[in-house]
Amino acid sequence: MIDKDKITHRHWSLKVGRADSGTGVAADSYGAAVFAIDDLSQSIANIILTPKGSVPTEPEKGVDVLGATDKHPSIGIPFLTREIWDAIGLWEPRVVVEKVEVLELAFSHFITRVFWRPTESVLDDLLVTEVTYG
Repeated sequence: MIDKDKITHRHWSLKVGRADSGTGVAADSYGAAVFAIDDLSQSIANIILTPKGSVPTEPEKGVDVLGATDKHPSIGIPFLTREIWDAIGLWEPRVVVEKVEVLELAFSHFITRVFWRPTESVLDDLLVTEVTYG
């Protein structure tokens, strides 16, 4: 378990244990934490994977993925791209989004790459968070 008094990072959160998309097995992450850049990347993934309307106190938090499913890619992909861009811009002020790529893997299955950088970064390195869903 984490001793919060010994954390020296300004940006940190508890690690979310997600199942691997290929194997379906989640790594044991009980009591683990993510720091700095990993915290920002996890936050972006959390926003993308949160269905809009599922957070009772913040009904606008998240992304309306269902609005893009069952639509032709020429309609669904631009819709999903805008949803992701807007949600990250609204709910994660610690990052600047440079580009959002949404690619269709199969019917109603997408992969998203968000190219971003921290707002207070000394280096202007572009980072990528990749999320698979559907």
